[in-house]
Amino acid sequence: MIGHYRTFFARPGVPWLASFGLVGRLPNGMLSLVFVLATAESTGSYAIAGAAAACYTVGTALGNPLWSRGVDRLGARAVLAGTGIAQSALLLVAAAVLTGEDRSAVLLVLLAALCGVLLPPLNAVMRSLWSRMFSGSELKTTAFAYESVVTDLVFIVGPFLVAAVMAVADPGLALVAAAVATAVGCVLVAVSPQARAVPPAEQGDRHWLGPLRFRAVLGLLPVGFLLIGSIVAIEVTLVSFADIRGTPSLSGVLIAVLSVGGVAGGLYWGARRQPGTHVQQLVVLLGALGAGWGLLAVTRNPWVLGGLLLLAGLVLNPAITAQFSAMDDVAPPEMITESFGWLNAMTSAGSAAGATLAGLLVSERAEPGFLLAAGMCLLGCLVAAAFQGPWRSAGAAPEKPVEQAS
Repeated sequence: MIGHYRTFFARPGVPWLASFGLVGRLPNGMLSLVFVLATAESTGSYAIAGAAAACYTVGTALGNPLWSRGVDRLGARAVLAGTGIAQSALLLVAAAVLTGEDRSAVLLVLLAALCGVLLPPLNAVMRSLWSRMFSGSELKTTAFAYESVVTDLVFIVGPFLVAAVMAVADPGLALVAAAVATAVGCVLVAVSPQARAVPPAEQGDRHWLGPLRFRAVLGLLPVGFLLIGSIVAIEVTLVSFADIRGTPSLSGVLIAVLSVGGVAGGLYWGARRQPGTHVQQLVVLLGALGAGWGLLAVTRNPWVLGGLLLLAGLVLNPAITAQFSAMDDVAPPEMITESFGWLNAMTSAGSAAGATLAGLLVSERAEPGFLLAAGMCLLGCLVAAAFQGPWRSAGAAPEKPVEQAS
């Protein structure tokens, strides 16, 4: 297991990209929370604070595919430097200055939305860089598994950093810290030899739909929506489960157990050659994860629930890895970053949907939330099974756009 990751990190440029790619994405796990805290402090209203966080999330879903398309057409350097500096040096610093000011609610909500729109597409860029660097190598799966672990780390370390800053200062300083991390991470990834070596795509066919013209790409988008939506539904349900028991702090422990399982599963998945194609792996893992979410509904014992969450976590990050590996297989090479960007956008939309639906179902009992997550994951499994043909064809040969194929 260690040998695979030793080989991965020994490749020239990988430690630099892995380190600063992580730094640049730490704000992903900070900003929603910071905007809630900053807006609540300025306005005294958690309704407005929630609106700021929601606008930030919507902004990320809207902006990510556009900036990812820009990476494919203009190169990673220009887009990362531009969005990283614009978001950090202008918007986040402006939000930090406004924190604590009276009657700044509208501006803070607007700045939160703009920060989401200008969120640098580091997730998509990193996966496209790994795809190019490890083309034809088994280490590509290791790189994609590492990316799933980074997602967990971002949402573990990010909130911890916010809590640490808030212990000694106000939300304004947390926004400044996020600005520094964004700028440093984006600029240092942008100046890496690997990012500089990726030329902008040739002019050719630049249809406005981009990779959305391809059935195989379109088939993966609802899978990402349902998979990540199920995860967020579980997190909301765990909060409700703990509140119903009268032990609110238990939710943090249970979510941490799920994250530990996710990290362990992701590391293991990237350390071994897995049987079957990526799309076959995706179907099996989605089915297993859906069954795992469903089992959570049969117990009210927190110890049993924690054990089941640990087991489900072992499947969680491999499913995310298989999802992005499948997209890497079927996406047009000249549109690979945008394809990842659309998948990231759909996962953001799925997060919002999962949180909303779970919130409506779990006010009195937690079981409906667990069953919702199971249903979303199993529906994703069915979609993935239905698209086996187009994905297999796209992986074997370049796919024609929909209008040409028809």
